[in-house]
Amino acid sequence: MEDGKISFSKLHKLQQKLTALAEGAVLNLVEGRSKPGSGQKPKWLRDVLNFQLSGLEKGSTVLKVEAPEIGHIYKDKQLGFFDDPEAELLLKESAFGLAGYVINKAVYEPESTSFLDKYLLKQITEFYKILDNENSEINLISKGRIKMKSVSIKKETLDKVSITEEKTRESVKTAVSGTIDVLRNRKEQLEILTDEAKMYRAFPGSNLNIKNLKSFFGEKVKVTGMAHFKTDGNLKYIEILDIQSVGAEDRVAEEFTLPIFEDIDLKRLAKEQDWHGFNKKKFKQEIKDMKIEESLEEMLELLKE
Repeated sequence: MEDGKISFSKLHKLQQKLTALAEGAVLNLVEGRSKPGSGQKPKWLRDVLNFQLSGLEKGSTVLKVEAPEIGHIYKDKQLGFFDDPEAELLLKESAFGLAGYVINKAVYEPESTSFLDKYLLKQITEFYKILDNENSEINLISKGRIKMKSVSIKKETLDKVSITEEKTRESVKTAVSGTIDVLRNRKEQLEILTDEAKMYRAFPGSNLNIKNLKSFFGEKVKVTGMAHFKTDGNLKYIEILDIQSVGAEDRVAEEFTLPIFEDIDLKRLAKEQDWHGFNKKKFKQEIKDMKIEESLEEMLELLKE
């Protein structure tokens, strides 16, 4: 910021965006899903997110922040099958440092990490609302234990994250059959083991309680729910909306309904080529009327002309 100053309103917005991103990152680390649920936050999460502003220096507006180590406050984490390979190390970081880690992954390694999802990417692109102009920049500098010590938030980096956000699959309704049980090391989470020996993480939806699902544990069931995805396109977890017992004669195949290429990438291509006023429905109708065989990139160029 100019003159080494920051307004209270700007500081408030920064605090809101940073805390929201940090909260999603912490939940993703310890629970496997980043979007907060409804209701009051648990005490451990409030404590982890209790950043303390310990100094404001002149110059380029340097805010000194103190934040506790996640693992010092949240002591119930037991690493399991679905956890990120770096989870043990990340527990030794603060929520502030973890937010920087997530941004760095989103900019430089968006599809090679199991940590990111659409919700976290959305929280990162929310920083657009804080930057005043093309030259505005926010640097998060951490003295934590992870390898990444500094990350820059500016329009150029947010543009990259925005493209990844557009490419990441939307959540879709799906059905899958298998045996359901409590996830090892995580009493509040479930695992679904299919006949094909695939294992999926699952959470009860807001209309269900894990205690009410106990009668289904160890049984063959058909689960209907929302499939949520990682940035690499793989399934992250299933949010259970309905569950039914099935007999041996009622074998149900996996029915993941995935978005087709056009639904995933049209907005991204439009953004990359600066085609403003993009309307997916109109675009598809235009292509149908034109009866051409060019690639999507070429078709967007033709429509721009």
